[in-house]
Amino acid sequence: MIYSTSVMSMVKLLEMEETLKASLEVYVQEMQSKLDIIKLFQESLKRETLITLDEREEYMANPLNAFPLLRRLNQDWPKWLRYIKLAIATKKIKEIEMQLKSAPNNDDLEVALKGMARIEKFYNQHADDLTKGFLMGRKFNSQLTAPDCVALGDFYYNTTKYSRSTHWYRMALRLHTLPQGKLYEKVLGLKRKKIYKKYGKALLKESVASDKAKATPAELSAWNSLAKEVAKEDNYDNVKQLIDEYLSLDEKIFQDEAAKLRRKSSRLERGCRGEWPKKSSPELICRYNRDTSAFLKLAPLKMEFLNMQPLVVMYHDVLYESEFKSLRDIAIFNGTMTDGWTYVDFDKKGKPKPQDRVVKMITFQGTTPSATLSINRRIADMSGLEMQENMALFLTNYGLGSHFGKHVDYVELAKRPPDFFTDLGGNRIATALLYGTDVPLGGTTVFTKLKISVEPKKGNALIWFNLNNAGDPDPLTEHSVCPVVMGSIWTISKWIHERQQVFKEPCFA
Repeated sequence: MIYSTSVMSMVKLLEMEETLKASLEVYVQEMQSKLDIIKLFQESLKRETLITLDEREEYMANPLNAFPLLRRLNQDWPKWLRYIKLAIATKKIKEIEMQLKSAPNNDDLEVALKGMARIEKFYNQHADDLTKGFLMGRKFNSQLTAPDCVALGDFYYNTTKYSRSTHWYRMALRLHTLPQGKLYEKVLGLKRKKIYKKYGKALLKESVASDKAKATPAELSAWNSLAKEVAKEDNYDNVKQLIDEYLSLDEKIFQDEAAKLRRKSSRLERGCRGEWPKKSSPELICRYNRDTSAFLKLAPLKMEFLNMQPLVVMYHDVLYESEFKSLRDIAIFNGTMTDGWTYVDFDKKGKPKPQDRVVKMITFQGTTPSATLSINRRIADMSGLEMQENMALFLTNYGLGSHFGKHVDYVELAKRPPDFFTDLGGNRIATALLYGTDVPLGGTTVFTKLKISVEPKKGNALIWFNLNNAGDPDPLTEHSVCPVVMGSIWTISKWIHERQQVFKEPCFA
């Protein structure tokens, strides 16, 4: 199971560690009890220090010394050795072993590392800030440790992003000086010398890579050879001396230098950071919608126009808490959520090729639970479109740094097989996205070509039309979901297909 694609799935990890902590507490108590007994034995062995041979001979000449010593060595010490070797809290150790069989695997860690890398890149975060608990300028009572930093440094190094790896190795060395450094060395095998060598190799490759955008295979081989030389034991003292000079500098110097070398932000990144100006036009107004269904004449909905061509509208306060929770409870307690992927390309048969696992999702078909019926009716009221032949709703929960890259919801026919629409009811004429939760940081829905950013707000629904009035795909509907930084974002999404609209014109056409 991959945990990091969903905040709700990661809640299970919190429960797992709480159980492990409880088992560890029992283990510590039993170990302390055992240590107290061993200390009592140690106290019983205390005697004056006997330095000279005459002192030792005199001591052993006393039968009240000689006999107990001989007996202890014959009877007691073998038993003490067995007691010392005796496993402590064997049952609890087995419980811990069983728990760890469900722990995150290497694939899960890889997904989590990619999520952290997105947060760092999209929101222009610096390693120094993240290790101190700062996220997008806000301070939290959480921070990263030296092993966390090494894992991130290794991730960047192994993906040849050397300039990003150096900051994390440097943070690891700074944090390794804290008292916990002894734990890292003795238990985790994370020796300070090892981090020095990693940092030295990364610095070398960073300096060489900065001279050329893309290296040839021969150059890569030469760099790898140089990196191995740097890590040799004979060169360690020189490497350490150089790095210690780096560590003596103020971290702001490195931040300023990184800022000079940083590439220009993409349009998507600027949108995710909220750097686009808010669109203003006489057409972009808020009003009550009473027009798209007969029911709305009695109970109009609050509607905000975000864009006219293509039409993008936001409805406020249209998803009820009870509806969202009824779907979420089924997803959580039935354990039926599966991984959702981003797609960036298609194979020769027109099937999408997955790139990254980013979310957990579940599909609700038909009218069970009853909330699916009421939500579909409301989407029909908001869009003016027919839902009867397609009741499917998709409940999604995002994970650590999860996002969806730039994409369109309509189907690009040139990349699909001729019979692609046989079972799907035609192209996706419109999309509805309902927000089940607020999101403190990140998770914005961004229309990259329209320069529109929509922050998730609990109870709201975003609706846009993917096809124009002629039924042709509109590339301006390209959109993305920015990486989630803080919070658990739940959405309910629906694709509305064109074939079922054959007797019904879109209300905004």
